[in-house]
Amino acid sequence: MSKIYRQAVMAVIINEEAKVLIGYSPRDKSYKFPQGGLEDNEDLLTGIARELKEELNYLLHEDHVLEVYQEKVRYPFPPDCHPLYMGQELSIVKIKHRLEAETIPQDDEFDRLLWIKPQEISSYNYEYRSEAYKRALEICGLIH
Repeated sequence: MSKIYRQAVMAVIINEEAKVLIGYSPRDKSYKFPQGGLEDNEDLLTGIARELKEELNYLLHEDHVLEVYQEKVRYPFPPDCHPLYMGQELSIVKIKHRLEAETIPQDDEFDRLLWIKPQEISSYNYEYRSEAYKRALEICGLIH
């Protein structure tokens, strides 16, 4: 059986200072956006709401969803990283951060979170996701 790209969703959360939320993943040994694979028959907003709750205890309010983009980004996993998938293909959800929303790591996905200027993304180690993340920020209109 040949490997395929896993269908996933990522959150580009923007705060009042026009900074985006990334976190350091001790499991992946790199920085990444909140993201995760979609479950069978799960729509994008349900999937990202579930991932944000699981990873950050963040409750997504649909009125803070700024845009769900049609264009997707993808990145390959490192060799022998996953038995079923060759990488992830991510839908992008741009979200306006609510000041009262929690952003507290809930599992081993993240051990620290940072708000960064979008153009600073290349200053962080985000491994094999780099081109996909740059393109996602371009799609969101946050970098050129």
